Amino acid sequence: MKIFSRKIYLSLCIVITSIQISASDLSAHEYASKVHKEIIEIIQTKDDLFIEDPKKFTQEISDAFSPIVDFKRIARNVMGKYYKNASEVQRDEFSKAFESSLLDTYSGTLVEFKDEKIIVIPPNSPEKYKDKAKVKIEIITSSHSYPGTYSMYLDKEGKWKIINIVVNGINLGKTFRSQFYSLMKKNEENIDLVIDQWIASV
Repeated sequence: MKIFSRKIYLSLCIVITSIQISASDLSAHEYASKVHKEIIEIIQTKDDLFIEDPKKFTQEISDAFSPIVDFKRIARNVMGKYYKNASEVQRDEFSKAFESSLLDTYSGTLVEFKDEKIIVIPPNSPEKYKDKAKVKIEIITSSHSYPGTYSMYLDKEGKWKIINIVVNGINLGKTFRSQFYSLMKKNEENIDLVIDQWIASV
């Protein structure tokens, strides 16, 4: 979706790829710190694949993101007040469209990150809830520094999942919801048309 500036797209891309969750015995902060170097290494070694086989590159990004981000929950939050009246089919279709829009964006911008780094800021105090976490980070590029926060929770399988991201003051969830509401108003609350337009604008 063409919602944010390119810089924000790139920042969001780095934020999400910094969280590779594989177990539940560490905190969200510890996970982010542990896998950060591994993710950066992937970024540095996959740019050739993007040129040689874009579809395969996109699939690899999809495979990496799917376990990390709770697309269905984010999509539900994006639909907001319209979620309740949507059918199961419409909910599922929008969730898939939303996931596809993000993955297409990330796969196209991820290769541009080679010399950037992410600093995971240690928490000042213990998290209030064991199954929720607010993780603050700093994204440092060659010319700018972006503060960020991502909201995470432990799912039923005990895996940390991203449910919202804020980068440089831009709230991902609220911004996408605003976009969805705008499309609903423009299309007289026809969810099917909104889904079609969401896909077309990728």
